[in-house]
Amino acid sequence: MAAGLAAPLVVAVGGGLVSAFFYLSVLFGGFGALILGYLAPLPLFLVGLWLGAPTAVIAGLTGGAAVLLGTSGSALVSVAYLLTGAVPAMLVVRQSLLARVDSAGNLEWYPSGRVLLGLVGMGVAAVLVAMSLAFDQPGGLEGVVRRMLAQLAEPLFSAQGLAAPGPEAVWMAAALPGLVVISWIVMTVVNAALAQGALMRFGRNRRPPMRMGALELPVWLLPVFAMALLGALGLPDAFGFLAVNLALILAVPFAFAGLSVVHHLAAQRRSAPVPLLVGFYVVLFLFGWPILLLVGLGMIEQWIGLRRRFDRAAPGQEDE
Repeated sequence: MAAGLAAPLVVAVGGGLVSAFFYLSVLFGGFGALILGYLAPLPLFLVGLWLGAPTAVIAGLTGGAAVLLGTSGSALVSVAYLLTGAVPAMLVVRQSLLARVDSAGNLEWYPSGRVLLGLVGMGVAAVLVAMSLAFDQPGGLEGVVRRMLAQLAEPLFSAQGLAAPGPEAVWMAAALPGLVVISWIVMTVVNAALAQGALMRFGRNRRPPMRMGALELPVWLLPVFAMALLGALGLPDAFGFLAVNLALILAVPFAFAGLSVVHHLAAQRRSAPVPLLVGFYVVLFLFGWPILLLVGLGMIEQWIGLRRRFDRAAPGQEDE
């Protein structure tokens, strides 16, 4: 019994230590270290999706303690590791491994769309907390971001003999919190997908694959996103700043919904669906702007159900 419990514990502690090493590698600089930093949650997902949610908790806490020791007791860095990597991994693993038996006796897993919305909710909460903490600062959170970016830009412009822009000229400040949250959500999703794929490759996965083409979002999300967009266009000052960043964050699920339509269409092709998807992702990452089309496609999918219509119109299916 003790030996059976010791092995998962050793794996969990080892995963936490590897995760902490990846996270701390950013301190050494270099592009390779940056990649390792982005992969810091990967060992936590590997451990959790293989051995269960409790091991993900142990791995995350071990990683937090290792980061604390590795930075000579810097609680700020350790808390940042826990909030951006460990806690999200714990929650995603827990929700992903939830299952129940339906009326037909089949095992029904927690919907992947709701797992994604959990991350979106954490991102929204982070922006709201940051705004509340910066409430007494001039210009609120937007003012803090503008001044920070202006200070970062000043040495770069001075080195070239140019006048640095003032805080009011830093246009990116209005959207930076939302962009940071989007980067974090994508990083977390990619790490979870890599972990699940690796476990499936070796037959160690607990949950069956979460198919991108089967992603479903709740019906209330579309009107909430539309309200955020309208607020971003019309609300002034802090309310407009909040609406802009909420709209950016809420666009993420619709981008994934758009991807689900693309995957669904590719799966219907009887020849070469994989090269089609590879070509699509190459175009997506090379140009970037197709993400806007994905968001629009996801909104249409949420509104009229494109995948269901494509299924009815596919060969061998009866149309209405």
